[in-house]
Amino acid sequence: MKLAHALEKQNKLTILPIRVAFLGALPYGPIAYLDETQYALWNEGEAFETIAAQILAAMEKFAALPHQAPADEEARAEAVQNLFAATDAIGAPLPQADPRLVPQLVLETGTMQLDSPFYIRRASDAAMQQQIHRVGDTTVVKGARQMGKSSLLARALSMAQQNRQQAVYFDLQFLEAGHLESLEKLLRYLSRKLSRVFKTTIKPEEFWDASLGAKDNLTDFLAEAILAPADSPVLLFFDEIDRLFNYSYRDDFFATLRGWHNLRATSEPWRRFNLMIAHSTEPYLWIQDLNQSPFNVGQIIRLEDFNLAEAAGLNAKHGAPLATTEEITQLLNFIGGQPFLLRQAFYMLAQNRWTLTQLQNAAISETGPFGDHLRRFVWRLQERPELKNALREILHKGRCDDETHFLRLKAAGLINGENRQAVHMRCRLYEQYFKNHL
Repeated sequence: MKLAHALEKQNKLTILPIRVAFLGALPYGPIAYLDETQYALWNEGEAFETIAAQILAAMEKFAALPHQAPADEEARAEAVQNLFAATDAIGAPLPQADPRLVPQLVLETGTMQLDSPFYIRRASDAAMQQQIHRVGDTTVVKGARQMGKSSLLARALSMAQQNRQQAVYFDLQFLEAGHLESLEKLLRYLSRKLSRVFKTTIKPEEFWDASLGAKDNLTDFLAEAILAPADSPVLLFFDEIDRLFNYSYRDDFFATLRGWHNLRATSEPWRRFNLMIAHSTEPYLWIQDLNQSPFNVGQIIRLEDFNLAEAAGLNAKHGAPLATTEEITQLLNFIGGQPFLLRQAFYMLAQNRWTLTQLQNAAISETGPFGDHLRRFVWRLQERPELKNALREILHKGRCDDETHFLRLKAAGLINGENRQAVHMRCRLYEQYFKNHL
């Protein structure tokens, strides 16, 4: 191709490219020679005579071929994405590394941006997409911390807005301590936030009746000020709802959410009401009566560890620092498919050009790539000596004598196992680290 290009510059031949059913960008090497050259496009099902006529016209009459590479940046970006879909995304090799297919390396440590090139869709994304199109339903998103709950909910919110749902997102991390002092203060805060987002003509201050309880006041306000006039589904998100588990009024709050779920059966406006809750701690360790909570109703979406295919996709998005499926499998065995740790691992492999062995050697160091993540667990365990002792028992004996300790450590994402008699650390990274720090 390089030789043909040089001869064309000397007017000794003419290059007539024919693209076969492909509108993406050209690979990084050929693009240097052919990007400015007009081409013929032979789409699937198109008659051979059509494409032959274009080539003959170019040869006999010096006619220009009908297509040319896009000039505007947006079209070029789409063409590069098409190239990625046809090659790297499915593991098809290119003649050489193409830098356009590797996004600029960044390490996203919190909620991943909607346009993040490093986001990997999982089964939970497909389940969420189905839930967003349902009307009058409750969805509970479960998973340990740093499993991607907030990133999934951010995409659910975007899908809901595109689906013309009226949605409001409550991230309980942002609530001030004063709003959490009592059930009354919390529900008043929620009513004011709802009024502001939905621009209600009825204001909470006008509607609130001191002779009624806060639960009734918020429920009636939601029904009359928001649901009754709504001409499309209304969706409420509650993220980081575990923050309420430590408060004495938690049973009353969750009973309120359960009540909203049940009202769909008897009240027409409530049939337009959708509720989505995300939490990372097993609620039955805290809630006295699960029949008065929303955690055992509706559709449950569990965020699982990355499988091999998903890990391979993340590897490709980082420029394939691991060359073989065997290496990716070794990494999964080492860190257990935990999404945050996998992203961190691939970032370090690609950024530092480390081998897998170098990553594993640095893994349990206090200044290593996973140091902050691991230390957070140690600090929490120092506050709960009974859990610290239970984890030490699991490390050395492979069992846990207390059911509550077993459930809490599993909910925290530290251990795996069907029951407390057959339990083990979630991954070899955790096993190595906690053997040195407990």
